[in-house]
Amino acid sequence: MSGLHPLDFRLMAMSQFQILTMLCQTAASTISSDLSQFLTQQIITNQALSLQVFKAQVIALVEQMQATTLANVKYIDQLVSQVILNSQIMSALNTNSYLIANPVVSNYYIQHGQYYVGDYTASDALNVNNTACSCTHKSSCAFQAGLYNYSIRPASNEISLYHPSPPPMFIVPGMMVGCLPHDSMLQSTLECFYNRSCLDLIGISQAIIPLNATVSSRFQVNTTVNTMFEQLFVETWQNSSNFIYYYNACHPEACSYTYTQRGNFLYTMTMLFSLIGGLTTILGILVPLLVQFFRRLLLKCQGEAIATIENDPAGRQLFYFS
Repeated sequence: MSGLHPLDFRLMAMSQFQILTMLCQTAASTISSDLSQFLTQQIITNQALSLQVFKAQVIALVEQMQATTLANVKYIDQLVSQVILNSQIMSALNTNSYLIANPVVSNYYIQHGQYYVGDYTASDALNVNNTACSCTHKSSCAFQAGLYNYSIRPASNEISLYHPSPPPMFIVPGMMVGCLPHDSMLQSTLECFYNRSCLDLIGISQAIIPLNATVSSRFQVNTTVNTMFEQLFVETWQNSSNFIYYYNACHPEACSYTYTQRGNFLYTMTMLFSLIGGLTTILGILVPLLVQFFRRLLLKCQGEAIATIENDPAGRQLFYFS
């Protein structure tokens, strides 16, 4: 158990930096895994796509992969936080709860910590709201971190409320402390690490170079770690696709296209005359053939004779042809 004040930055700093390292490693491994899986996918089409359609489909697939990756990481992180909260796991730093001895029954009971809600300035120790956030129901309770020159634990009649009074020697800009290092780190910003003076005050080695605030970035100096983690610390996603490779892989034997156009009067008359001319040509070929066919058939029917045998009264047989 540390003797530092629960709001002291030095109490939680090491754990928070370990959490930040794990968040970066999680983001890097997640991106690498999802990209490897994404690159195994294939676009299969029964017809060759045009360049515009190909680019649109690739962009849609990439955006879907990005959204799914970000949603999965956020869901898993929130799930872990809820499991820790509902399991009532006690932090080794005693920031979310701690044991209090009960001399009456020679036993111990768990007391949950509470943090003020609101902004605080070192010049005004009473400049906080009366509202308090309890670690019993939320693990995201957090307060501004500072450096204190004393060690204090709340008395039993204070309902475990961590007071920022007397004021700290120094408020660490952007850094938060609270129930758990994970949740307070997510609510923190890294603005202190852009300032050499701030790094000196919290005891960071001169070998550590401050971050450059002038570098172009989608994340501002006061962006929370949670916002950056939800974007997996990615500045930009670059989509690189090659339509020529796709087209050569498909290797179509033939290409065709259709277009729809509204016809005008001239177009209609041209099509009508073409149709009439086509019918005239077809009939000019078929009619003589049909006439010859029926003529031959008629002549054949007229040339065939049907013999009929009859007996006359004299007993003679007569033959008739029809």
